[in-house]
Amino acid sequence: MALPISLLKESHENFWLPEGYYLALQFEQGWLVVMITGAEPSNMRPFSLGGVSADGNLSAWNEVKDSSNRKYLEPIKEAFIKHIFWGVSPAKAKVFFQYPSRADRWSLIAVTRSITEDIGYVNGEMSPFDGPFSKKSEIFTVYQLYPTFNIHNPTNDRMVDVKLNFEVMTYTYKIITDKKLIEQFLSGEKRIRKHTVGGIDPSPATCPDWLVKLYKHGDENLFKFTRDLGY
Repeated sequence: MALPISLLKESHENFWLPEGYYLALQFEQGWLVVMITGAEPSNMRPFSLGGVSADGNLSAWNEVKDSSNRKYLEPIKEAFIKHIFWGVSPAKAKVFFQYPSRADRWSLIAVTRSITEDIGYVNGEMSPFDGPFSKKSEIFTVYQLYPTFNIHNPTNDRMVDVKLNFEVMTYTYKIITDKKLIEQFLSGEKRIRKHTVGGIDPSPATCPDWLVKLYKHGDENLFKFTRDLGY
C-alpha cells in the first residue's frame, strides 16, 4: 500500500535557519557566506494567478506583486534575505519558474523548454497547496533579485483560479569576510547550509552589484577568492 505523501516528505519548517547559523549562497560570481542574526516568519495564502484555459498558460510571467508593483518575494531592503517554500492548487496545474526573471530554469537541455511541455515544472501533486512542500520549491532571495512564475493547464477543462501558497522566513544577516573561516565553511570543515541561487543551468543567478561591493576583505573581492578555492 502506498504511503501518504505527508509521510514521505520532510516539513519545510525543518529547513528554516536559526539565529547563529551560517549560510552560503552560490551566485554566478561565487559564494557569499553570511551568519543569520535574526528571523521572522510570514506567509501569503492564497496568491491568485487567475484562470487558465484548457491546455493554455498565463499570458505573461507573474512577478508575485501587489497593485503598487511591490514584489512580495523580494526583500524590501538590503538588510534582509528571504527564504521561501511554495505549493500550488489545483493539483494538476504545472508551475514553470524563472529566477531571476527572464532566466528559465529546469530545462534539462540547451534548448529552453516550452511552458506547454512535460519538462521542468512543479505541480500540486509534487508540491501541494496545503503542503508538504517540495524541496524543489525552495528559494532564497536578496534585494533586487526575485523569481517569476507561469502556469500550464494540461487538462481539457478551464482552471477557474490557480493559487499559490507561500511560506516565507525573512532573515537579517552578517556578511562573513574572514577568509580562513570562509574556506573552512566551503571545504566542509565547519558546518554550513549551502544553496545555489536559481540553479546551475545555465548558471546561478547574478549577484546584485550592491552586494558584490559589500563582499570584500580590504580591497579584495571575496567572490573571486571563493572561486579560486574551487569548492
